Amino acid sequence: MRLKEDFAQVKERMLAFWERQMADRALISVVAPKTPGVNISFFKNDIDFHGDKQALADYWTNPETIRRVNLGKLEQTYLGGDALPILFQNYGTSGHANYFGAEPSYGQDTIWFDPVLDSLAEEGIRYREDVLSRHLAIAAYLVRHAGDDYFVGMPDSTGTLDALGHLYGSQPLLLDMLEEPEQVTRAVELVNAGWIDSNEKFHQTARENNLGGGTHAWMHLWAPGRIQHLQCDLSVMISPAMYERFALPELVAQLTWVEYPVYHFDGVEQEKHLPYILSLPKLRAIQWTHVAGQPSAAHFMPILKRIQAAGKGLII
Repeated sequence: MRLKEDFAQVKERMLAFWERQMADRALISVVAPKTPGVNISFFKNDIDFHGDKQALADYWTNPETIRRVNLGKLEQTYLGGDALPILFQNYGTSGHANYFGAEPSYGQDTIWFDPVLDSLAEEGIRYREDVLSRHLAIAAYLVRHAGDDYFVGMPDSTGTLDALGHLYGSQPLLLDMLEEPEQVTRAVELVNAGWIDSNEKFHQTARENNLGGGTHAWMHLWAPGRIQHLQCDLSVMISPAMYERFALPELVAQLTWVEYPVYHFDGVEQEKHLPYILSLPKLRAIQWTHVAGQPSAAHFMPILKRIQAAGKGLII
C-alpha cells in the first residue's frame, strides 16, 4: 500500500493475533502528525462550521468531502508499527439507529441523535432501507476511489441497546426494562436484525478493497473476514441480572454474523458484566478503553489477566 509499504508484515501479525498467537512481536499502533500541530484526528475537524448547517451536513455526508478530508489526514499521519491507513465511515456511534428513523444532528466533531420513538411497540420500529442505501452509496464511492491509498473501514454501527437509547431515550429505555421487559426484548431483536443486514451490506461493499476481509478504523485492525466491534455502553447503568436478560441476547445474535468480534469495554464500571462477556465462545478480544477520569489500564492488571486467562485477546 502507498501509505503502508510493510502491510504484508503487518498482515502476518494480525493473522497471528486473531489466533491468540504472536508472530515476531506483539501488535503496536502509533499515530502522530508528520508536521507538529497538524490535526490528524478521525473526529476533530479543522473548519468552524458554526452557523452553516449545509456545510456541516456536507462535511458528514458528501462522499467526496469525506474522502478528501480523511485521505488528507492519513497522508499527514505517521503510521507507526502496525497502524493502518483506514478511512473511517462515521454515521454516528450506534449508527444503525439511522436505519430505524433516527434523525442525526451534526456537530463540529460528532453526530448526536434525539429520540424519535414514543414507545418500543413493534409497529413503530421500521427498517429504513432507503437511508441505508444512501450510506452504502457513500461506502461504494469511497471504495471506488480508494486505489492503493486506504482501506474502507466498517461504520460505527455498534451496540443495539445503545441504538435503542438513541431512538427512544436512555431513561425511558431503562424504565421499560423494568415495566415492559418483553417489549424491550422484541425491540432488541428487530433492531439487531437490521444490524446484521446493514453490516453485511457494508462488509460486501468494501470486502474487495479490504483484500477479501474487513477493517476497523479506530482500532487499526484488519481481519480476513467479517469484523465489527460489539458494545453496550448503556450497561454501566444496569445490573448484571439485567445485562444477562437484555444485553447478552443481543451479543449472542450478533455473533452469528461477525467472525472477528471485539468487545468495546468502555470503562471499569463494566467489570461487573465480565462473566457474561467472557462466556461468549466466539468473542476473540476485548478492547479496553481508558475513560476520562479513570486510571490507566496498568492499574487494572488483575482484570486484564482475567480476560487473557479466559482465552480472549486484549487491545489496550
